[in-house]
Amino acid sequence: MDGQILANSIVTLKGTDLRMVYALLLKTNIGHLLSSKTKDVISKLSKEESDNFTYHLEQEVNKLRNVEDQVLQVDLFLEITRLLKLRGTKYTLEQEIVDQSTFIVKDVYQLLLKQDKQFKSFAENEWNSTKLQQMIKFQMSKLFNELDNSFKDFTIDDQTKFASQVNEYIQGLPEEKQRKIKEKLGVDDLTDEMIRKAIATSGSSIVFAIIVEVSGFAFYTTATSLLASFAGLFGITLPFGVYTGLTSTIAVLANPLFLVPVLLGGGALLVNHQNKSLKKKLMPIIVMQITLPFMSQGADDVSFDLFIAEWNRRFDAYCKLQIELENEHAEGLKLQRNIRETKEKINYMNSAIHNEEQKIREEKKQIYYALKSSNLEDLGINGDFQKNRIEYQYINDRIQSLQQAKKVDAVNDSFFRRIGNKFSNLGTTFDIKSEEKKMNKYLYLMVEDVLKSTSSFKQIERERIQASKCNLRELRQSKNEKMTYKNSLESLLKQVNQNQSSIRQDIKAMEKQNYGLEHLSASSQQLLPTSEEG
Repeated sequence: MDGQILANSIVTLKGTDLRMVYALLLKTNIGHLLSSKTKDVISKLSKEESDNFTYHLEQEVNKLRNVEDQVLQVDLFLEITRLLKLRGTKYTLEQEIVDQSTFIVKDVYQLLLKQDKQFKSFAENEWNSTKLQQMIKFQMSKLFNELDNSFKDFTIDDQTKFASQVNEYIQGLPEEKQRKIKEKLGVDDLTDEMIRKAIATSGSSIVFAIIVEVSGFAFYTTATSLLASFAGLFGITLPFGVYTGLTSTIAVLANPLFLVPVLLGGGALLVNHQNKSLKKKLMPIIVMQITLPFMSQGADDVSFDLFIAEWNRRFDAYCKLQIELENEHAEGLKLQRNIRETKEKINYMNSAIHNEEQKIREEKKQIYYALKSSNLEDLGINGDFQKNRIEYQYINDRIQSLQQAKKVDAVNDSFFRRIGNKFSNLGTTFDIKSEEKKMNKYLYLMVEDVLKSTSSFKQIERERIQASKCNLRELRQSKNEKMTYKNSLESLLKQVNQNQSSIRQDIKAMEKQNYGLEHLSASSQQLLPTSEEG
């Protein structure tokens, strides 16, 4: 039952009521409270009346004027589940919202038991009321208790005016309920004076509790409006309206025992902890503020359609991002596979290119050794070959002359000549090696001349080289195409990875803004690892 009431209350909470609760829970932190209290102290020193915290709330409410009710309702609902650390679920059906609301009431009830020792004994005496009713009655009774001493300080005229408005509410009740109230108050007649005396002697908390017991929660709306009218007399600067219970809560939070740890604390971690503590302290009163309008006045038509439609809009956008991420992931895997296959083909081509180059080197060596052992004058290859042959033979003759001179020096047995000849022979040896390099160069030039010719000399080797060169051209062209293709794949993969990163950021942002979405996608997220560069 409590879950249904809370769910109904959330989807019917609208206008300023909704925006005040939203501002209090989602737009208020310990910094606002400290700042407001500091400004209030300064105002008191300058003898100016002010309530900066109320002003802060009113400013936040004004900022929300153009935001649709269902957007704020869903945000408020999800923030409550976040603070209570409830596991998120889908809210596509009314029953799903009701079930989650049931958990909310149970958890907030336990919070209030921990926060206020008086609530436990109060709850034991209210065993016939639901958890939700107990929380509302307790918080309202605390508020009324705070007013008892103030009422005694009223003038008789002010007390009578206050009692008159209470009596006006009672007179609007059915006669049977009026009779029950008279019995419980122990009065014969419900006049303004009788009500004034009852409040003055028994206290507003007792009188109001009797009225609520008989008439129901509807009286709380009248009571809070009444308190707003007499706010100045009670010393209440906060404009109550329907914002019931704020004064007592702010008084608790502004207590030095609560604020000193923050003032003496260190850094963002403690402030963040205090912000969470602040919100948890607000939870019972937030639930009361959400449900009281509905419990007091009810609603002719409770519809979850707009709430569910707003949730579905967010959930569908989230699912769309998940699908986009999955598609990008699949595309990334496909590109990685293509890159690996392309690299394998490039490696195969590199191996084939190396083999063809090795074949050409082997065939050239065959021509090289054939030229070296042939009578070059008998070979009529082409004009370039003849020129290179002449240079080759000239160098060969010079080498032979150097070798002959070296032998002549070696036979001279004079001691000093032998010493001189050793130096001379050393120089000759270097000259011979230098000339041999030149000769080898011309021999390779003649190999190239043979390859360019149409001579029958080493025609088979020449044809094999030409075939290998043709294969090389095809292999290198194909390799270049594969390299270009691989580079384009890697560029696409880089873009896909960037897309995945961007989508993941959008998903994280949605999860942060809409608590519980991450619980709905926990299994699918495990299937979506980040694509690696190929």
